Amino acid sequence: MPALLHLCLLLLFSARGSPAPAEGGNVTVYAALGDQAEFILYGALPNYNQTAHTSIEWRMNITINVANFRGSDRTCGDVYKHRCKGYKNGSLHLSNLSRKDSGYYNVDFYNDGKLDAKFWFLLEVQDPVSAPVVTFACHANETAELSCRSENGTRPEYSWTIEGNPLTANFNYSQNGTGILIKPQPVLRTVICTVKNQISERFSHPLNVTCADPVSEPVVNYSCRADGTVELSCSAQNGTRPEYSWTVEGNPLGSGFNYSQNDTRIILIKPQPVLRDVICTVKNQLSERSSHPIKVTCPADTCSNHQCFVVSAIWGATVLLVTGLALILGFLCTMPKE
Repeated sequence: MPALLHLCLLLLFSARGSPAPAEGGNVTVYAALGDQAEFILYGALPNYNQTAHTSIEWRMNITINVANFRGSDRTCGDVYKHRCKGYKNGSLHLSNLSRKDSGYYNVDFYNDGKLDAKFWFLLEVQDPVSAPVVTFACHANETAELSCRSENGTRPEYSWTIEGNPLTANFNYSQNGTGILIKPQPVLRTVICTVKNQISERFSHPLNVTCADPVSEPVVNYSCRADGTVELSCSAQNGTRPEYSWTVEGNPLGSGFNYSQNDTRIILIKPQPVLRDVICTVKNQLSERSSHPIKVTCPADTCSNHQCFVVSAIWGATVLLVTGLALILGFLCTMPKE
């Protein structure tokens, strides 16, 4: 009961020299807009005989007449015509509620014109919440920021579940009038926002949220080195935090291979002229892709420009020498003998 109203009633009865009536309250009644509400008096005043009265009066905010019950006669006030119904014990039923019906309701029990008891209710007519809509945005650090909004509803309250579990301290989130969630992981699965008030509860559609890119199919390139070994590189054009691995003839790379890894690709150097069924695999938390198997071979006579020039010069000199000797011998053999 409002403190000011309570004080006014006490002063009124004290001025008249009458004992204060039995009083009870407050009971809050929540009801939906356009729906109905019941003010139940059973057990409301346990120390008062609710049958020991000659009349009952219902009022809203003290001044507005709601209903009057005298014996079997139950009359509704002009504002509540065709919208109220009374029960034998004095309880009241209101229908087709509007926002104007929200407020304090008091019921007074009279016995031969004397106020014996008073009880207070608070009626709050609320809009039911509508189905919430979840939207999200990705940040540069691959976190997801989600917001949940219900267009309709009186004083909505928001909560979140991920994979059926309520949010815990492991999640970094805050809540305001729309509900905000921030989770420092690239993938959020089966995210559901729940919004409710005193009269209704609705859920958003389950949503999978990711701020990471799946990896694309990796491409393998290679080049042969002067010593007959091969250098391979593997790179995926797309993908958040890709991880690379290699297989040769179905076997993962072991300690016999010399390779290194950086942020975007893997470099492999293998001191053999032939690599068969070389496959590069790249994966992240969202996907995994493998390159087409390739066979890599490098000719054993591969040489650098300087080496090739020296070899060619030696070979050319050798050929010239042999050819010159052959010509000289041929000339000697064909000379006439004396």
